[in-house]
Amino acid sequence: MIQSTHEDASFKLLDRAIAGHRLSAGEIRRLYDLPTNDLAAAAHELRLRRSNPELATYSIGGNIDYTNICVVACKFCAFYRARHQEGAFTLTLDEIADQMDELKRIGGRDALLEGGINPDLPFQWYLDLLRFLKSRYPEIHIDAFSPEEILGLEKLTGRDAWDILCELKDAGLDGMPGAAAEILVDEVRERTAPTRMKTGDWFRIIDSAMKAGLHNPWTGMVIGFGETLEQRVQHLIALRDQQDRGLERYGCGFSAYKIWPARLEHTRLNGTTPPADNDAVVNEYLRDVAVARLALDNIDNHRAVWRTMGFEVAGRALRSGANDLCGTGSINAINACITAAGKDLPDPTEAMIRDVVKCIKAAGFTAALRDPYYNILKRHESAKLESTKLEELPESALAAGK
Repeated sequence: MIQSTHEDASFKLLDRAIAGHRLSAGEIRRLYDLPTNDLAAAAHELRLRRSNPELATYSIGGNIDYTNICVVACKFCAFYRARHQEGAFTLTLDEIADQMDELKRIGGRDALLEGGINPDLPFQWYLDLLRFLKSRYPEIHIDAFSPEEILGLEKLTGRDAWDILCELKDAGLDGMPGAAAEILVDEVRERTAPTRMKTGDWFRIIDSAMKAGLHNPWTGMVIGFGETLEQRVQHLIALRDQQDRGLERYGCGFSAYKIWPARLEHTRLNGTTPPADNDAVVNEYLRDVAVARLALDNIDNHRAVWRTMGFEVAGRALRSGANDLCGTGSINAINACITAAGKDLPDPTEAMIRDVVKCIKAAGFTAALRDPYYNILKRHESAKLESTKLEELPESALAAGK
């Protein structure tokens, strides 16, 4: 039972969520009106019931951006470049292999490959890429290509997502992330990225991936586009409904959910929403982590994003409904980029993982290394970390593009 001074109706709502009752859209909207501390306490209690109460997990993987050339040109994106724009790139197979070698060197078990919608890349290029990676790195799990990229391949080939995904799977694709979601409300998408894929196409392609039996490592929400709270609720309900369909029809669904605030400073949307101070952003993030845990009753794993929010805030998220600390996925990509620029780079891997483990310990959990399917590979039992406090952890927040 959540202890608080608020009206009984609020407690009953939180108690219902903790007990596992499915919340309606109206009830989820009411959650946003409750104090963040009460939400966090309820979400944490539910997290303890839905996942191992002793552990918080992390993984070692790699994000590889194979091209930044994109014709969609979302207003909120600082990553994309036009074909002949300075800084535009498409990696060769050898350059991708360099990053995969780095991933393998640090013990990574999964790679996420994503890029822009590059019309200069034929469908055969994607098949050749997957076959190359699976022949050279058979032990590494490959998630790749957002629904937006699959829609681009539909337009390029004239084929539908089901056919495309089945052929990609045969070539070596293990999974497709539920990326390109942001806010799954067309009114918001039209305003922030009018050429971005619409909600119906996103769910159609996600459903095809689930039907094909592809792993879906995560989906999420990006907040801060000027959307209303009702539109955030609409997004959550739509994801929950898709998870129901995937589990019922195909026996699979989203493995995890994560949320992060949009970074609009260097995009065409800069200045289109009122600026928020850092404390307000943190409070909003933690509130939405908790709301998602209470609303998405059919997604077991919820991630805290330390690269976007910093270790201290991510540690608080681990006590607000999250059970997994994500962010190590860019280790190899960061190393490879710095190395390619000709700069000396001390290997950050050991220090980074120490900080990850400290963050998890400070949140009150045993840190556990997992594989892409959340199977536990290793537990960290070091008693020396027990006295670490969240505020003593490094802030080190990087603006995550994904």
